[in-house]
Amino acid sequence: MSDLLWRFSFIIAVGSLVWLLHRHIGVYPIALPRSVNPSKNIRSVLVLWVIAVIFPILMMVWISPLLDRIVTNRVINQLVQAPFRSILYLLLPIFLETRQRGWSSLDLGLSFKNKSWDVTIFAVVVGLASGSIAYFTGQSNISIQVLPLGELLLLFYNNAFLEEFYHRGVIQSLLERTVGQGKAVWCGGILFGLTHMAFDVFTLEERSGILVIFSALFLQTLAGWLFGIIYIKTRSLWPGIACHYCANWLPSILVALAG
Repeated sequence: MSDLLWRFSFIIAVGSLVWLLHRHIGVYPIALPRSVNPSKNIRSVLVLWVIAVIFPILMMVWISPLLDRIVTNRVINQLVQAPFRSILYLLLPIFLETRQRGWSSLDLGLSFKNKSWDVTIFAVVVGLASGSIAYFTGQSNISIQVLPLGELLLLFYNNAFLEEFYHRGVIQSLLERTVGQGKAVWCGGILFGLTHMAFDVFTLEERSGILVIFSALFLQTLAGWLFGIIYIKTRSLWPGIACHYCANWLPSILVALAG
């Protein structure tokens, strides 16, 4: 019961942050130009989303258990995973978008320049606050165990960077060119939440029940909306990546620093 109460409290807090960011921090830039072939964009979004659903299931059911038996060192394990993740989450969308649509690195959010430092500061503060609260309450959604420094560095790439690139830089950008900014954030956040459904079912069903699974789904969707607004208002992936990484892995960093 306490875990469920904590999750609903966190949902309220994140929902409030989404509203605050949407209404009062930064401004929305000019929308990206609409695509001349919206139906093709939608098909691309659906294909990319299906890949994002299937791959984590394969990781949990087959690839990760196999790697855990073969590679016991956690750092090397993450290093071995990097090529698998890179092919699907980085190289495949880059090939599709740059070759077929002529997108540049700026179109994919790979720029250190951003449109709003207010939003950038907000993103970093939210990530640090979220990770710190998870550490002090012992209620981390991802991890609260000591991890090797090499693994933490690789998780910046394997987790935060690749997820933000894939879901915001590619999928949300496709949606914005198809349905506009508001609907792109709305739909992109829902797809992001549903992508994590397999993880939620596998990790929470036996010990937590259906209410916790749905609360986790809603929390992931809210996070998708938060990261989506950060990306649109800054037009850069890096503030969202910093927020994403701190929210997920700062608890493990703080545990290591505390000894």
